[in-house]
Amino acid sequence: MTSSKRRKKAEVTRPPEQFLELAELLDYVGQVIARGVPGAVWVRAEIAALTDRRHLYLDLVQVGEGGEVAKCRATVWARERYALEAKFRQATGGGPLTAGLKVLLFGTAEFHPQYGFSFNILDIAPEYTLGDAALRLDAMRVQLVAEGVYGLNRLLPAPSDFERVAVIAPREAAGLGDFRRETDPLEAAGLVRFAYLEATFQGREAGGSLLRAIAEARALHDAEPLDALFVIRGGGAVTDLAWLNDLDVARALATFPAPVVTGLGHARDDTLPDEVAHTRTDTPSKAAAYLVRTVTGAAAQAQEDARNIRAAAAQVLVDASAGAEWLADRVRGAALRQTEQAAAQTDALMRQALGLTPQRTLARGYALVRDTAGQPVTRAAAATPGRKLRLEWADGAVDVRVAGQDDLSGTS
Repeated sequence: MTSSKRRKKAEVTRPPEQFLELAELLDYVGQVIARGVPGAVWVRAEIAALTDRRHLYLDLVQVGEGGEVAKCRATVWARERYALEAKFRQATGGGPLTAGLKVLLFGTAEFHPQYGFSFNILDIAPEYTLGDAALRLDAMRVQLVAEGVYGLNRLLPAPSDFERVAVIAPREAAGLGDFRRETDPLEAAGLVRFAYLEATFQGREAGGSLLRAIAEARALHDAEPLDALFVIRGGGAVTDLAWLNDLDVARALATFPAPVVTGLGHARDDTLPDEVAHTRTDTPSKAAAYLVRTVTGAAAQAQEDARNIRAAAAQVLVDASAGAEWLADRVRGAALRQTEQAAAQTDALMRQALGLTPQRTLARGYALVRDTAGQPVTRAAAATPGRKLRLEWADGAVDVRVAGQDDLSGTS
């Protein structure tokens, strides 16, 4: 390598004389952000993750049609945290900030040379979160109506009794314990068979978990028909219940082949599963009471039916006995009347027969023709010419001879 080439290479690799330290660059970025976003601003985002370490550390995201389009860290410092959480819980009925919520936050944009960009949260508008949930619920309701499945489960006949039931509930939930305290005695007595299926009812996993449990219940129904599917959980805040407003879950419940009964632990607010269910109760305890009431009502009705059957059978026997006696009286009466009629007819015949004796007949002006042997001559053909006959009247008899043709011509 020539000396000129070595000099040129050394010149190329010489470091620039002017540069910024990293801290200086990041300080500059921080100043730009501070000048560009002066003061606090309202920001709409979704909570992707949340970590509780006295302070709250959040990951905020904006999701578009193609997925995440923006993401940053956010912080709620302890000095603001408790007032902010109290405000949010009061508005939502006790619900905490949690991943998956759409939120409207008020805060400052800050850039720290060591920790990078962060959004420091000072306040929250819980009504936006509630409003977003309501809008989503309304959109799903419209979709189910358009598909023609919104009221499908309610068209099924209400169970008149329960023998085989599936129950979807969170594992070891207090609401499940309340439900089983009422229903376990029925199972112990062999009156109702229960199949308990576990599912997650809040958080991002809720939709998929509930769908899997509903599919299990449907498989049970296909193997042996269920009388009902119960979906229960303990009480919760509005934001907790919002996880149940899942379009696929609602569609699966609306099209379930057996009546769906919900007991989701709230009376004031609706969820989509409540709306599409056949029967809604407020709590797991009330769902259990509905089941127990139906079973005991069916048993009472069965007893009443048995009493009615026995009473009807006894009445049938009484009616049959009375009917047999009445029939016997009718038969005896009919036989007596027939006997009397027969006697009358016999008497009439006897009177008629007595009235037809030869003496009575002759007395009415008739004559009796006999031959010489005393036998009646009943036909004209027997009166041959020259034959001797005897004519008898009521007052006497005359002997005659049948004239021939010659006798008739001689007398003329």
